[in-house]
Amino acid sequence: MTTIPLSEDMQSAATRAVFSALEAKGGRGCVRFVGGCVRNALMGKPISDLDLSTQLTPDETEAALTTAGIRHVPTGKAFGTITAVVEGEPYEITSLREDVETDGRRAVVSFTTDWAKDALRRDFNLNALYADIDGTVYDPTGLGIGDAKDGRVRFIGVAEERIREDYLRILRFFRFSAGYARDIDAESLAACVALKVGIDGLSGERIQQEVLKTLKLANPLPAFAAMQAHDVMPHVIPGWLGRGSDLPEFAAVCGLTDDVDIRLIALLDGGIGLSAAALHAVQTRLKLSQRLYNRLRDAGKALDALADNAPFARLMYLHGRQATEDAVYLAAAHQAKAPSAVAYVMNMLAGLDIPVFPVKAADLMTRGISAGPELGQALKQLETDWVNNDFSQSVIDRALDALAK
Repeated sequence: MTTIPLSEDMQSAATRAVFSALEAKGGRGCVRFVGGCVRNALMGKPISDLDLSTQLTPDETEAALTTAGIRHVPTGKAFGTITAVVEGEPYEITSLREDVETDGRRAVVSFTTDWAKDALRRDFNLNALYADIDGTVYDPTGLGIGDAKDGRVRFIGVAEERIREDYLRILRFFRFSAGYARDIDAESLAACVALKVGIDGLSGERIQQEVLKTLKLANPLPAFAAMQAHDVMPHVIPGWLGRGSDLPEFAAVCGLTDDVDIRLIALLDGGIGLSAAALHAVQTRLKLSQRLYNRLRDAGKALDALADNAPFARLMYLHGRQATEDAVYLAAAHQAKAPSAVAYVMNMLAGLDIPVFPVKAADLMTRGISAGPELGQALKQLETDWVNNDFSQSVIDRALDALAK
């Protein structure tokens, strides 16, 4: 019998209260930890979210929590998920399910009390693991414990069948392989490559979420490099060409920062470039937020200016501090700069104040320029001259003196 050491959260009073509430309704053993927390405990990795599976139906789960006085929200009741909240901590509780129908994007499910049937609808052996409140591990596929301990990411059963149930599993395979596998599984990889066109039918939101989760990994390079090597990336990022099989700039940026946005900028820079047209296509397909799109766009503009040797103060004034910092990361990656060199520049930028244009429209109006298009043009031209001359006050003084005469 395999047991896992329970983390502090897994054995907290709040967690035990949830287990007790459900077991009061469904009996001892009707609820178990599932998936990531069990897998990570076996592999000695940090545990974050605590997900639970139960033999109770969603209605029964709600009734049990209500009886115990535990607040709960039907976050995904149609799919079997009720979220309990105890002492501010959320617990996603999902009823055991089996697939009735799948179309590669979504599944129609029915509820069951059979742990094995629930396990068989999951993606990888190491994700189909359950554990009770005492830490005893249950492995319905018979392969999950071994795969977790040996660092293997393999589809449950026949890989192509699991992928056809949900093509997002292709992207999950690359993410989990980068995060948990010692080596990429050849049979699973072959199935992903054979069915990669199925990614085209997925929603942009689901692809975006998976890409961002992958970028959060300590080292996301193996995932994207493998997708690049096997021509999966064009199905993930529209317009993808990829200028290097090993994504050198992306690899360099990943070694410099764990900021997901900067990593995404570097990935796109190496795969499609940062032109407005290319970024707009990505935003449209992956449903990127306007905030993220603006950051991608501004970083591209700042990188172009940096390539033209624009001073940092000018870069920050024209493009903002964030875009300037992003451009520095990208430029450092292109030039293979050491982390110490990047840190030096970042410290320098932190000490720079963004200049403030010292002239107002009223300053020009008092010198004879009337309100209207001419005033706006004169103000803009004066600002451009001031910026191009490194914010020289003498440029301002000469211009205002000339107007006063």
